[in-house]
Amino acid sequence: MKKLSMILALTALTIGASAQTLNVQSAIQDLKKNYLKKAKAEIDAACEHESTKDDAKTWCYKGLIYSRIGGEATNPKSKFKDLAPDWAEQAYAAALECKRLDTKNEYADENNSVLRFVGNEYYSRATEAYNKQNYSEAMQLADKAIEMYTTSGDSKFAGESTYIAGISAKALKDNENLKKYFNNLVRKRTDKQYVYRTLFNTYKEEGNKDQAMKIANSYLKNRKDDYNAYLLMAEGYLLNENLEKGKEMINEALNRTKDSAMLYPQILGLAAQILENMQDYEGAEAKYQESLTLNPTQFDANFGMGKMVYNRAIDKLEAANKVPETDESGLYDKLLAESNEFFSKSIPYFTAAISYIDNLTDANAKAMQRANLFNCLTALNQVYARLERYDDLKAVKARIEEIQKAQ
Repeated sequence: MKKLSMILALTALTIGASAQTLNVQSAIQDLKKNYLKKAKAEIDAACEHESTKDDAKTWCYKGLIYSRIGGEATNPKSKFKDLAPDWAEQAYAAALECKRLDTKNEYADENNSVLRFVGNEYYSRATEAYNKQNYSEAMQLADKAIEMYTTSGDSKFAGESTYIAGISAKALKDNENLKKYFNNLVRKRTDKQYVYRTLFNTYKEEGNKDQAMKIANSYLKNRKDDYNAYLLMAEGYLLNENLEKGKEMINEALNRTKDSAMLYPQILGLAAQILENMQDYEGAEAKYQESLTLNPTQFDANFGMGKMVYNRAIDKLEAANKVPETDESGLYDKLLAESNEFFSKSIPYFTAAISYIDNLTDANAKAMQRANLFNCLTALNQVYARLERYDDLKAVKARIEEIQKAQ
């Protein structure tokens, strides 16, 4: 996650000597000179003094001083790095108090810069917590950042924090919070495909077809140039059993990517998956084959095609096993033969998918494909067992055992 950067503007404020105690005046001057230890002590005293504790300017400068200290906290060579470990909490509390007291908005610009600066700090902490898989903490920190950005009047800065909160909720399997955060991003016309896709799948799993379709429609409305929006609309129509409109959306996605030699084969594969889910196996195979014609050695279409015909083999096998023993029509043998035909048809596609992974030269890329490799080998293990190809079965079993030992 890219870390946001925000410059804290320390705009000079007009100092009315008659209205300030010596502590406030000194704190302002010491802030300008970067005498932060002195400035901190002076402003802390001013925040407690009867003559200045109810003055918005006092709290504005406390926020500015503590924010400057926060800027020093990340510099290991700074003599101020440990001056106020709770600088963010102190700056935020000061900014809120300033906002409460500043009824004429005299210090709004400076105070809002403090809120944004501290919001950025909480966003960074939330990102760090998420990366450490501390998802509950990440969501809480992101919530605080959202609150700070919103209080500053610049809620547009809250988008990345809202996203962190949403993906943290996803990791926690907290669907209610996930929907809260991600729907907020949808209303703000986010360009993140993951947000729309995750919301769509969440509503789909809950059986809420109408809400899933609304998310797909929002994606298309917000991002008309994104081919993924059309693919999600296709799935929405499939969910509502409108196959013709679903195919229309698939074709629109393909038309928008047909000039990209790299992207078009991938979209053909995604289109094939949607058609497969529609049980339009002929249409799905046509898309897979077109993708493989353009890029024969790819993993996605080879694995997708292999998986589709393998699943059809399983369907035929299960149907055969349901045929009554008393049936004399030959249906059992017919279904069993069709199952074995599909099993045989899957072999070259799984083999090509495995070959793609084996030929990867980047160790990290190869490691990321370990689960896919295991799935392909496991499928081939079942295929060879069904077809009684024991020599091939032996070699596949050896590779599966090798992967299992490495885990």
